[in-house]
Amino acid sequence: MKKILITGADGFIGKHLIKKLSKNKKIKIIQRNRKTLDVSKKAKWNKQSKCDILIHLAGQSFVPLSWKNPLKTNKTNVQGIRYALDYCKKNNAKIIYISSYLYGNPTKLPSSEKSKIKLLNPLARSKFKAENLCRSYSKKYGIKTIILRPSNVYGFGQKKFWLIPELLKKCKKKKIIVNNANIKRDLIYISDFIEAIVKSINLEKNFEIINIGAGKNFSINKIIKTIGKIYKKDVFIESKNFFRKNEILKTQLDIKKAKKLLKWEPRWHLKRALKAMINKMGV
Repeated sequence: MKKILITGADGFIGKHLIKKLSKNKKIKIIQRNRKTLDVSKKAKWNKQSKCDILIHLAGQSFVPLSWKNPLKTNKTNVQGIRYALDYCKKNNAKIIYISSYLYGNPTKLPSSEKSKIKLLNPLARSKFKAENLCRSYSKKYGIKTIILRPSNVYGFGQKKFWLIPELLKKCKKKKIIVNNANIKRDLIYISDFIEAIVKSINLEKNFEIINIGAGKNFSINKIIKTIGKIYKKDVFIESKNFFRKNEILKTQLDIKKAKKLLKWEPRWHLKRALKAMINKMGV
C-alpha cells in the first residue's frame, strides 16, 4: 500500500484529488491543511509521519494576491517547498509539485516545457524559485520529482474570484462588463487535471517538468458566449479594454510531453465542463 501525504488538502484541487484517490484501496491518504501543517514552518514538517509520495498542493496560487503581498507569497511558496523537499530527503519520498504557468507573453504558441521562462508577477517568481529548489534537491539527493505546470484550472468548488466562477456569476445578467474580452486562456477542467496528478503517481522518472493544459485557448468573449448558449440567453458583452499590471494576453500550452509520458490527454471540452459546473452549482 502506498502512503501519500497531500498538503493543501482542504483547497479546491485537494478536495477533488482526495475524492478521486479515496476510491483506490491500495492508497493510504494522509491529509494536511493549514491548521494541521503550516508548510512555511520547519518544525511542523518534522512532526509528519513517513510517506512514499508527497503531493504538494499547499501555497499561494492567485496572481492578484501575490501583487498585494509578494513577501508572504514568496515565504509560503519558497520556504514551503524547501521544507517539503527536506521532508522527502529524510523519508526517501517522491514529490509531485504543482507549479504554475511561467511563460509570460510568449512570442510563439503553444508554449512547451522548453519555452523561455518569463516571470511577470510575484507568483510566477516564487513558483520558479520553488522549481529550481526541486531541481537542485533532485540532482543532489536523488529525490524523484515530478513538476506539473498547469494552465488555468477551473471547476466546481473553486472560489468565486477566479475567472470561470466570476464569469458564471456575471452571466446571470443580460449585460456583462469585463476588463478585456479578447484575452485568451488555456483552460483545464479540474477532472482532467486530477487525472494528470493521479497518473504522475506511477510515473517512474528522476526529474520531469510537464505542462498540463487543454492545448488550446479561449477568449473571454468565447467563454461568455458558451455560457450564454448553456443558459439559452443572449448576453451583451462590454469590454473596458483594461489590462492589469503585466497582463498575460494569451496562454496556450504544448501538451505533447504529458500525452507521451503520462498517457494523458484532456477529455472535457469547454461546453461540457461549463455545463457540469452549472448543474452542480444549481444556477
